[in-house]
Amino acid sequence: MAREIAPLLASTSTILDVGCGNGYIAHHLKALLNCSVTGIDVVQTSAAGIPYIPYDGRHFPIKDESIDAMLLCYVLHHARDLNLVISEMRRVLKVGGTVVIYEDTPRLKWDRVVCWFHNLQWKSKTGNCSFHREHEWRRIFTVAGFEVVQQRTLSRWRNLAHPVSRTFFVLKNNDASESSVSVRSNVDLAALDEAYGVS
Repeated sequence: MAREIAPLLASTSTILDVGCGNGYIAHHLKALLNCSVTGIDVVQTSAAGIPYIPYDGRHFPIKDESIDAMLLCYVLHHARDLNLVISEMRRVLKVGGTVVIYEDTPRLKWDRVVCWFHNLQWKSKTGNCSFHREHEWRRIFTVAGFEVVQQRTLSRWRNLAHPVSRTFFVLKNNDASESSVSVRSNVDLAALDEAYGVS
């Protein structure tokens, strides 16, 4: 994953890995780019040797508009308050900044079964998981003010222990308007589906 992400980012980037887990993606990315990478997660420590800050799962412990690029690798479906996480992404990212996102995007009945088991495994730690389809994530990002500059379906066999359809997104934070951030901060999936004619 680090080799996949590295070509998208400048070596001068200040990168934030949100929900970094063991920190090894950030660790390898730092080695590839020789850039500044900080990890944040709800656990107290990270196994990899990267700058790491524990956080409360709500507000990123990062200054406004201080980050050039952000990674969220299979993190957003764990967010207890998705609107707040997206608002925090907008807050800390510089104008023109890049967001790289990997997400499980169940399409088939098999995918939904895998995600159901994943939710069972994690709900006692992070709360219920919230999985969305590719077009739903795209609308969430667009309504929040991000430009989706790349979207690619990934093989479910990338992780044999978790064989589910997944999607790779690259977003740009091109909108500097504070008013647009506040208007777009509350994403209502039901309302979006109704507006787009999706049941």
